[in-house]
Amino acid sequence: MSQTATKAQATAVGTVISIGGVTGSTGTETFTPIGAITTAKVSGLKVGVTDASTFLANVKRKLGTLVDYGTVTLTTLRVSNDAGQAAVVAAAATAQLYDFKIQLPVNGAAGQTTTGDLIAFSAIVTEAGGFDLDLNKQPDYTFTLEIDGAWTVTEGA
Repeated sequence: MSQTATKAQATAVGTVISIGGVTGSTGTETFTPIGAITTAKVSGLKVGVTDASTFLANVKRKLGTLVDYGTVTLTTLRVSNDAGQAAVVAAAATAQLYDFKIQLPVNGAAGQTTTGDLIAFSAIVTEAGGFDLDLNKQPDYTFTLEIDGAWTVTEGA
């Protein structure tokens, strides 16, 4: 029995996640890559649900409410002079929305030859700069980004 080849992204190697400026700032925006990322988790969409049952209903009725685009959690090797890591820590201290980009590598199985998909979003950095010290491994930073509104995906070419 043969299987159909998948067009899914094969690997995260080559993915670049960058931080821009405060969302809505004027002028040309510059994005700074966040270095030494070892894992990135995008939680995905979550739809709120409220109970819409009435006295006349014989079954529980539900109503979808607000769409939450979720969170992005990054784990990086702590690099004290990495400009991207420093920018994320500084962004957390402001409690403002910042622009972010996730540039995926080229997905040849999907017919891409020059660029991979680009995911752009605004987020508040809600956790940054904490790390553990361990005799058996390099310290990691964990960053948590709460996405504000919807993300946009620009398909690669």
